[in-house]
Amino acid sequence: MPQNIPSGSLSTAPDSKGLNVRPDLLPESFFFLEKGKIFSQDPAGKFGAYGTVFRTTSKVSFTGKVYTICQGQVFLQPCGDDSTKVNAILKPFSQPIKGLAIKYIVYRGLNRLDFFQGDLITSGTPTGFIEIIKKEFTGLYSMLGITAPAFTAQHIGYPAGTTQSVDDLIDDYFLKISKVEVTGGTASEQPKKAFELPMIPRGTHLGNVTGSIGIDIVLNEGDYTVANDPNPFKLNLAFARSADYVLDQATGNTAFKKKLIRETATQFLDIAAFYGLHTQGKGKIYMSDNSVLQTVEQIASQISGFKTAETTYLYIQGSRQRSYNFYGNQNLEGSTNNIKIGPTASNLSLEQFEAGWPVKELVAQPSLVVQLTTDNNDAAAMYVKQGVLHADTANEDYFIRGKNLLQEEGNGVDTNFTKPITFSLNKTSANKTVASFVQVIYEGKTVKIISETPGPNPGDPAVSTSYDLKDIDDIFGLINVTPKVQSKGGNELAYIIDQNLLLIDFESKTRRKDIATVTTKKVEDLIMKNDTESLPRVTYETLLNNIRQNVGGFFESRAAYQDNSNSGTISYSDKRNNFYQLAFPYYLQTEKYSGANGVQFTGVSLYMDNGTLPSKKVLGITEDENNKIKTLISDKLLNNPKFYFKNELEEESAFYQSSEGIEYKKYFLAVLGEDQEGKLTIAFPDTPVYVTTLDSLAFCSEEYGKWLPITNSINTEPINLKIL
Repeated sequence: MPQNIPSGSLSTAPDSKGLNVRPDLLPESFFFLEKGKIFSQDPAGKFGAYGTVFRTTSKVSFTGKVYTICQGQVFLQPCGDDSTKVNAILKPFSQPIKGLAIKYIVYRGLNRLDFFQGDLITSGTPTGFIEIIKKEFTGLYSMLGITAPAFTAQHIGYPAGTTQSVDDLIDDYFLKISKVEVTGGTASEQPKKAFELPMIPRGTHLGNVTGSIGIDIVLNEGDYTVANDPNPFKLNLAFARSADYVLDQATGNTAFKKKLIRETATQFLDIAAFYGLHTQGKGKIYMSDNSVLQTVEQIASQISGFKTAETTYLYIQGSRQRSYNFYGNQNLEGSTNNIKIGPTASNLSLEQFEAGWPVKELVAQPSLVVQLTTDNNDAAAMYVKQGVLHADTANEDYFIRGKNLLQEEGNGVDTNFTKPITFSLNKTSANKTVASFVQVIYEGKTVKIISETPGPNPGDPAVSTSYDLKDIDDIFGLINVTPKVQSKGGNELAYIIDQNLLLIDFESKTRRKDIATVTTKKVEDLIMKNDTESLPRVTYETLLNNIRQNVGGFFESRAAYQDNSNSGTISYSDKRNNFYQLAFPYYLQTEKYSGANGVQFTGVSLYMDNGTLPSKKVLGITEDENNKIKTLISDKLLNNPKFYFKNELEEESAFYQSSEGIEYKKYFLAVLGEDQEGKLTIAFPDTPVYVTTLDSLAFCSEEYGKWLPITNSINTEPINLKIL
């Protein structure tokens, strides 16, 4: 789903001041507790850091009805060792806040008797949730004209008469495809494949609680699993069943695993901050008595029972989609400090951002000012994904770069830091801060990688080589991940989306850089060479989230077409040949040229059907070429791997020129990832994998380009195509 799309003109210079253009968030959700019933929170039950543990569950004392915060599917599990309670996991279908992708909302401690009598779905006085699912269940079998089986707890995920492992991923249940077997007109379901979880409207009476309830909000990173993921934390049934969850560094048996557990804290959001965000951008919170909270005063009053009702959380994403200073590259020389933070520009403290946990908690702070470390490289930039910039902070629709970000030398200015970035925080008439969170993406220092290779002769010292990471080296990941979305039949292709935003650059014709935020996508397919031979391929591409351009009246503008960014499937017909194509209005076009030795090569360029400049980057390679990199990742035990593009020429700005006058660059594909100690390292395959580019947008191997059908636009009918 496209998020935080700017309105108004996109043709403003990078040193423009105070544009501050952003559409209203328009958040809409339902308050999860019954209106008029008092809730309170003990300090020990609040969300956040407690030394070496981090509470992801916000737990409150409450007795009454509980409601679904947004539209979605619900899955039930046991609640710890308490046989009288259950946990409900809600997977949102309609996101309540633009730009905030929520994967799960976990309700912990609902009364079991509201759902089940023994193992049967209750037939007493049901909740709205039970009424909906019973209607859906009976309607399904009536439509099929067969006898429905007993409607038991297993149909909504609860382990009644079925075998479940605590290591099962929650996604395995939400993204399953139900399978019904019919014998003699009687239906039965396979374990784990029973009745698909129905869609539940926002504000549905889910169940009741007696005494207390806990709630977790899990942010979405994507519907996929990572091969050999070293992070001890998993979104599995053990997490789903906990009565009260905490991240505990002690569960990590190495320093790197402890670090990954700390990193996981950025995957959670406090429920108080979630509701506090509704005070920004004309938000609405619907209540069980049909009233609607819209003003700052109303919302602040409603969340006042949380101990974190006045807490602002700061999330900073740094290099390679990790938290700020994950790699230690942001520290000041000779120090662990890397941020100046405080309520005003004249009252800042020099601190270590990630000390403890990489989520900064600011209690009752009237405003927020930060300065981050930088090496003043020309690609340094910041994007404010969540939060409201103060009018004094110059920005381009919430992109901050160039003179808006970097300080000029002189007058005692410390150019190791950015300019002060000021955020406005909503406050009540009594001057109390309303809970919220600020999330920024920041690329402030060039990441340098030192790679050591054995010397040329036995006993020779290792040879160290230093590499600077380029923009393209931080884009294409998803190499060794598996989609969790399942196809419902043989004629569907599942694709994978990484929901974490990236900051990338596009070179403009003004020789200045357009800047964008993107997500990334991976698709595997099959293309037919002829009637009997096929070529399995892998295509990686960026999906535009937001863009800021540098254009003038004499230059083409770049497309501001926002892509769909949800994982899913693509249907195709088995009556004609098919293969994966970029979504309209993008298309790829090939061009033959002669290399330095006279050998013919196939170049691939990216175009727009409407003639504007593309806002996308693409990597296309064969399955065999991709497998070489996957094997390298497995052999080297690399984590968070991405493609590294090593230019065959020493200078990144250098290029080859064919005899036809075509300029192109050639790259040796390697992989950049974290080793078992968390150190970034580059690994090169023994057999080279080369890609070339004509436009610095489409990077394709020769085999990928050679068999790409010739098209002049996206509307051209493809030939010789087939999906895996």
